[in-house]
Amino acid sequence: MRRALVAVLVVLAGCSALAPGTDRPTVTPAPVPTDSPLPPGVEPGGVTDPAALATAHGAALGNRSYTLVTNRTVRAANGSLRSALTVRLALSAAPARDYHARVSVEGPGAPLVIGEPPTRAEYWANDEVYLRRQTIDNRTEYSRYDDTDAYVGTWSFWLGTVALDLGPETDLRSTLEGFETRVADRSPESGRVHLVGTTVRSEGFVGDSAVDDVENATLHAFVAESGFVASYHVVYDATVDGERVRVRRSVRFERVGATTVDRPTWYGEAMERG
Repeated sequence: MRRALVAVLVVLAGCSALAPGTDRPTVTPAPVPTDSPLPPGVEPGGVTDPAALATAHGAALGNRSYTLVTNRTVRAANGSLRSALTVRLALSAAPARDYHARVSVEGPGAPLVIGEPPTRAEYWANDEVYLRRQTIDNRTEYSRYDDTDAYVGTWSFWLGTVALDLGPETDLRSTLEGFETRVADRSPESGRVHLVGTTVRSEGFVGDSAVDDVENATLHAFVAESGFVASYHVVYDATVDGERVRVRRSVRFERVGATTVDRPTWYGEAMERG
């Protein structure tokens, strides 16, 4: 269901300009300091071991709580929306892994993961109950399931099937393996490294068999010294069903170790009406 996954806003750093004949920005890198440690798998010239960096990223998240925000948007050449899917998943620390997922789909070509677009839904679950609140045509519906082990009722479904490719570590590795990268900037104060990739090595980052003829792909990733990747963003042109499109995908991690998953405001109504 990787096709259901998520779109992108590309964050540019340094001095930017539009390359002639295209709307792709070119990035002029700032001087890169050499006196601060680099994340695992990263050398001054860029990422040399995507698996090592992805492993460090996965370890930084581990069993901690966090909030994941992903988006995948596809637009036609004239700018009209073809599809968009956004997921915001708040996940409590293990072993409980209570969660609150907010999912929305728009556009005629959007995935049907929560029904016919446009629609939006929320899902909340603990170890006792799984609740759904969905808005369709200005009508709100509620559902309640006491079997929280049902496939769609699990946090791992939203994390590893809808939002990401299997999970944080695998999704990051497949993205990094698709590009030759360079270190565009390093901050000695924060230890953050800005990675940029503009040369494609493979198309594993696409994750959609309906996408062909990928061009003008760019990756931006922002990495801590520990290897934790706070966010990464990809944009590229491609062909889908014979139509040229622009695809944008973003992944962002927030409130790592500080996310709480409380009952939603609609808990009582869902328990009563679901």
